[in-house]
Amino acid sequence: MAKAAKKTDETPGEGHNSGGSDMSEKDRKVLFFINRKDWLAAMEAKKAADAKVKQVGKAIKADLGKYGLDQIKAYEQAQTPEGLAELKARRDADLQAMRFAGVPVNTQLDIFLDRASAAERAFNDGEEAGLRGDTLANPYNEASPEGQAFAKGWNEGQGALFAGIKQKQEDAETKAELIKSVPFGGDDGPNFPDGEDD
Repeated sequence: MAKAAKKTDETPGEGHNSGGSDMSEKDRKVLFFINRKDWLAAMEAKKAADAKVKQVGKAIKADLGKYGLDQIKAYEQAQTPEGLAELKARRDADLQAMRFAGVPVNTQLDIFLDRASAAERAFNDGEEAGLRGDTLANPYNEASPEGQAFAKGWNEGQGALFAGIKQKQEDAETKAELIKSVPFGGDDGPNFPDGEDD
C-alpha cells in the first residue's frame, strides 16, 4: 500500500492574509499599527453607538413609561410571522399564568379578532405607515374607498409624526434654555448664603 503524499502547504490559519511567518518584523509592525488604528476607531464608534442607544432608551422611558421600550420591541417583532407567533405564544403563557394566580381573565377566543371594516383597516394601515415615516405607497386602488382611506390615514400619520417631532425639539430647546438661565455662581462654584456651604 502506497503512503499518502506528505502535505507541504500549511493550512491557512490566523495571519494567513498577511504572509504569516514569512513576513518581516517591519511589515508586521506596520500591519499591527494599521489594525490597531482600525480597532480603536471601531471601539470609539461602538462606544458612541452604545451611548446613543442608552440615551434613546431614557427618552423612551420618559415618553412612554417603564414598558415603552418593550412595546417598541414587540412591535418590531410582530413584523415577521415568526415573531408574531412568538409574541402570541408569550401572551398565551402570560394569560395562563394569570389564570393560575386566580386573576380573572377574559378567555374568549375571539377577543383579538379584527372587526373593523376594510376601509377602517386601510386607514389604520395608512396611519401606521405615516407614523413610521414611510413614503406613501398605497397598496390599494387609489380610487377605491380603501385607497382613499389609506391615503387619508397616511397623511394624518405624517402630520402627527412631524408635529410630535417638532414638539420634542421645542421641549428640548426649552429645557436647554432653562438650564442656561439658572444661575449657578461663578468659576468657584455655587453661591450659597453664609453658613449653607458647610
